[in-house]
Amino acid sequence: ASSAGWSAPVAIPVADHPALEAGEPGRWTINGWTLAAAPEVTEGGAALSQPGSPAGTWRAATVPGTVLTTLVDRGVYPDPYYGLNNLEIPESLARQNYWYRTSFTAPAEVAGRRHTLVLNGVNYASEVWFNGEKVGSTRGAFVRGQFEVTLKPGENVVAIQVSPAPHPGTPHEQSIRGGVGENGGQLAIDGPTFVATEGWDWIPGIRDRNTGLWQTVELVTHGVVRVVDPQVITDLPLPRTDSADVHINVPVENEADAPRTVTAPPGRSVVAFAPSEFAALRVANPRLWWPNGYGDPVLHDLTVTASVDGQTSDTALSRFGIREVSYDLSLFAQDGELRRVNVQTTDGGLAGQRLIDVTHEGIKQSPRGWAESLTPAGEASPAVVAIDETLPEPHLTIRVNGVRIAARGGNWGMDDAMKRVSRERLEPYFRLQRDAHMNIIRNWMGNNYQDSFLDLADEYGMMILSDFWQSTQNFQVEPQDPQLFLENARDTVSRYRNHPSIILWFGRNEGVPYPMLNEGLDDVVAELDGTRWFTGSSNSINLQGSGPYNYRPPVGYFTDLATGFSVETGTPSLSTLESIQSYVPAEDLWPLSDTLAYHDWHFAGNGDTATFMAALDTMFGAATSFEDFERKAQMMNLETHKAMYEGFLGHLWTKNSGRLLWMTHPAWPSNAWQIYSWDYDTSAAYYGARTAAEPLHVQMNLPDNGVVVLNTTREDRAGLKVTTRILSVDNRELFTRTDAVDALSNRVTTVGETPLASILETERAALVVLQLVDGEGRVVSDNRYWRGATPADYRRLNALPSTPVTVSLGAVRTEGDERVATAELVNTGSAPSLNLKLTLVDGEGQRILPAYYGDNYVTLMPGERRRIDIRYPATVTGAPAVRLRGWNAEATSATAD
Repeated sequence: ASSAGWSAPVAIPVADHPALEAGEPGRWTINGWTLAAAPEVTEGGAALSQPGSPAGTWRAATVPGTVLTTLVDRGVYPDPYYGLNNLEIPESLARQNYWYRTSFTAPAEVAGRRHTLVLNGVNYASEVWFNGEKVGSTRGAFVRGQFEVTLKPGENVVAIQVSPAPHPGTPHEQSIRGGVGENGGQLAIDGPTFVATEGWDWIPGIRDRNTGLWQTVELVTHGVVRVVDPQVITDLPLPRTDSADVHINVPVENEADAPRTVTAPPGRSVVAFAPSEFAALRVANPRLWWPNGYGDPVLHDLTVTASVDGQTSDTALSRFGIREVSYDLSLFAQDGELRRVNVQTTDGGLAGQRLIDVTHEGIKQSPRGWAESLTPAGEASPAVVAIDETLPEPHLTIRVNGVRIAARGGNWGMDDAMKRVSRERLEPYFRLQRDAHMNIIRNWMGNNYQDSFLDLADEYGMMILSDFWQSTQNFQVEPQDPQLFLENARDTVSRYRNHPSIILWFGRNEGVPYPMLNEGLDDVVAELDGTRWFTGSSNSINLQGSGPYNYRPPVGYFTDLATGFSVETGTPSLSTLESIQSYVPAEDLWPLSDTLAYHDWHFAGNGDTATFMAALDTMFGAATSFEDFERKAQMMNLETHKAMYEGFLGHLWTKNSGRLLWMTHPAWPSNAWQIYSWDYDTSAAYYGARTAAEPLHVQMNLPDNGVVVLNTTREDRAGLKVTTRILSVDNRELFTRTDAVDALSNRVTTVGETPLASILETERAALVVLQLVDGEGRVVSDNRYWRGATPADYRRLNALPSTPVTVSLGAVRTEGDERVATAELVNTGSAPSLNLKLTLVDGEGQRILPAYYGDNYVTLMPGERRRIDIRYPATVTGAPAVRLRGWNAEATSATAD
């Protein structure tokens, strides 16, 4: 890397895949693609889709992937995620067309069958040629192209011309002086596409705007009758869950000229299988899908086969979960009364009724916020049930299988800024979210619609709030083609509706789509889904408004910030020292430079770090180096992210029902808002959030310093004990008490007040240790705080002496596809040791990632010891080592036995 923050391009080997790679029955992924810029290609589609060697510079293409991914993989451009490399990549990539080309020989088993070429995702538009003939086109990033093709013996050639969105806009390049700039711009005109790639306050302008074959291309073989996107609807007799009715709707396409059966006339039709006709579809004591923390996310498989004259014509596989989502909402009745009701949209859909009026006319203002209305059918429907529970604001509470879910998680702006979204790449992020006790992710602006994202959400018990592709009302320009938008929406809903993780549909980010789109989307969801709530806006209507996004003192998250159901609230979150060093050159680290600003350490805008920096200076003193700055920032990361979730949970169901961070997940090496790093490293923000969100948890509320126990599971926990200790900074015990507690399920249990406020009047700073112990003496929650009487009193922590903490690393053991190393930490000094961070490294001293730590950024009192399991992939060989650093610990390390 140079001092200017750039690195050189590095080519990677081309992956070796067969030209046709078998997948599900009758489906093959088409590989072996090459890519050329269209201005360099003289031939047209007819010639390019014939055997031969066309003119131009053709490179092995990364498919699925974008144009930029290919050009980076082939060493044309440097890694845009390092330093300021993105500035070296030309904007012209989003202003020209491209050709993709490949060929294959058809396997013998497809003879005598019909064949369909399926483009699973192209951004933005395509013209598709096969064996010299144009077979079709696509427009919009989220619609499949499905084209009947004729195979021939020997070589078959596919050529696809891909065009970027026609309004790519001009990104603002973030810097200290220039600030963040505006979010997005002209690209919003072209929705449905990846609108944020024009540049946002968490992602730079992606130079090709993610143009390309970003999902797979498949060859599908079938007979004259095709099975198209089967739908599974599961209905529970709520509040009972001892049985489930399973409804299966199978759209079929009969390509013959005459009916093949009574249920498949020529053209498309839907074959319905109802439990009233098929007893097997009434399931006793079903194994249900639950969000993380409330039960296992059980999944079931469906195979649908269409046969013609005794021969299999087509087979479709799908996976689903048995679960029913319902919604507690405050909705206006026709007489103007605001009623608190539970709305069971599945029951309404099965009855052919829309229960909620989401039109502009149906949205009205109440004294505590905007709310939608009940339709006349909704007022009369048994699927709308009056409930006693209420919130101060008319906000949503999500129920799954009749149980209120304490929704805690965050937004994913985009899984990866360049849409490198294989299951292997994404799964560690879902593992981190699950281990942090999160249970909800917002698919912001619909950027993450693909199988890998939604399959993992299903498997890890993550509820998905799923947006369509329209951004902020009265700020962003509107999509200019509503028919295009709705065509992409129809295909998206049909394609993904069986995923139990999808909980609801948002029409747009922050605002209501214009009426043609708002009502059109409501129609799409009613027709093709019928089980979930569609609501136009991601905020403000039956939800909290967005923000804040900058640093606020922790007490605010318990009092007046992000109350009710908040979909976006954030605070600056600096990545780890080790992660930042991997993408910011050493000479650019200190003083804080444009390179860090480019990586979203904001010097303006919504996430302006000014209040964070001022608080850091007040609490701990101005930083003297980047290492000192990061060390102090992690103290703030831990405290603020813990408070954001504890403030929500401490008032669960009395004034709060859901809280999502803006954001939990970074799309690239960013330092704005997320709880872990793009490279899977985990900062103190992660462990603060994880501690706060644990299903059985003891915490100290602000501003009253009262102790409460949270039990966000479906089981009561009796016979618990809470020990509260308050210690001076020099380790004198100032207060201790043990309380017996029975923690009832899914609620807050008050333990009692503490004298912390009076202690701080004299001590000015103190440490708090809370432990929750079960009836067998096991610690089930351990939570620690440092508190100052004022922000300036936190400086007393600077006086803590450097403390010797020993660390050892036991022999590595293998468990399945993981290795496990256990680190033991012992504070052998006479003072508390704060924010102790472990980093697992290999024999070369490089971080092992992903690594899943049982805990990190821990605080140990004198004489205390802690054993921490660290899990990492079994593909990593050799003896690992662990490095230890902390607020006031002497840095040390240990190698595995």
